Amino acid sequence: MLGQTLSRHLKHGKLQWLGKPLYEGLVALELKWVEKKEQGRLPFTNTPLVNTKLTAIIKTFERPETLKRLLSSLRRCYPDMHVIMADDSHEPQKPDGVETIILPYDSGVSAGRQKALDAVKTPYVLLLDDDFIFYAETKLKEALKILEREPTIDIMGGEVVNLPSFKAADYRDARLHPTDKASLIPPGTLLSGLPVYDKIPNFYIARTERLKLVGWDARIKRLDHADFFTRAKGTLVTVMNGQFKILHAQTPHNRPYMQKRYDVKQDSAVLKMKYYMKM
Repeated sequence: MLGQTLSRHLKHGKLQWLGKPLYEGLVALELKWVEKKEQGRLPFTNTPLVNTKLTAIIKTFERPETLKRLLSSLRRCYPDMHVIMADDSHEPQKPDGVETIILPYDSGVSAGRQKALDAVKTPYVLLLDDDFIFYAETKLKEALKILEREPTIDIMGGEVVNLPSFKAADYRDARLHPTDKASLIPPGTLLSGLPVYDKIPNFYIARTERLKLVGWDARIKRLDHADFFTRAKGTLVTVMNGQFKILHAQTPHNRPYMQKRYDVKQDSAVLKMKYYMKM
């Protein structure tokens, strides 16, 4: 609760002028605490299921230090997992051991994710944002085992634990755009003990070929989340796994990045045409 309140004041309130050093310092301390707590529990080296059947895809843009943090945490937990990264920055990164796809500047998240997905050759794919951090609760092997035994599930979402509050958003009633499509399985139904949702966070494992049935609309650069799950409704079955988690440390004080992040005029026009002009 204290972390959540402090984070709000640092971003928007009376402490905003102190925001960057305090926010980043608090997040850094929390990550050190997490790493110390996990000593002896990592890395997960015996993961042939992950190494042979799963590919992580990352879309990154103008956040090289954040990307470096993600990849460091990923390799600490899963040193041999295949990673595909799509980068549309001014100066694209080329990390060692990562299959890199370089896109024209500011192609957008949807174009980047689609290009990365098209390159995946494993049966399962893990969707990641570049401001995520792996830790002991990012249990890929356990998640994959559920998908292996429950063929009805197309997408398994996990909790995105936001720093510094350590809180995760509740997606049980998350909104979609207007659609006449019905869910293949009613939300709330349990599959292998996991509830069906219409929309989950942008952190999930999916069956690669099933995910390709929906894909991403390259016209939408930023506001892809609700659009994807609106189009997935009636095509894919999605569940939420509260025991499958990842840490999330945003960059609210990175002004160049945030200016682009909130430049959604084009996206809003596309979404209006797709979903609201017909009403």
